[in-house]
Amino acid sequence: MHTAGGAEVFMSTRETITFADNLTVVVMDVEPGAGVVWLELRDEHGPLRSSVLATGESFSYDARGEGLKLTVLRIYAGGERDLVDLEVVSGEVVGRSHGFNLYGHNQDSDRPAQDGSSSLLNAGLAALLVLLLAAIAYLGTRSAGR
Repeated sequence: MHTAGGAEVFMSTRETITFADNLTVVVMDVEPGAGVVWLELRDEHGPLRSSVLATGESFSYDARGEGLKLTVLRIYAGGERDLVDLEVVSGEVVGRSHGFNLYGHNQDSDRPAQDGSSSLLNAGLAALLVLLLAAIAYLGTRSAGR
């Protein structure tokens, strides 16, 4: 599978998209209420990069080969699963899978699916982001008043 820049892919939690140079992007969680998606880039050795992104933000990695760049176009709340619409801006897509888990196996394997919710983690990340933005705004207005 070869995907040219500008292609859109719809993904949900634990789905993956694999790029050249054995780089795999995992949708760790989609949180429509907060308007964010958590993406993680992995290779055969484990995680390389992780980001929580809102609509319009980009996720890129260029330390290997031609690299990759994805942009979050939309985040959808669904009945059974939430979706993120990603634009593949650059990078060669070589495969896609569904149901990835942290052990690197397909969710349909004989290993039971992990139970639990990551909503608490998302709430914590969103709260941290709000605090960080408030601190930046405070420091910006403080330095502007000097």
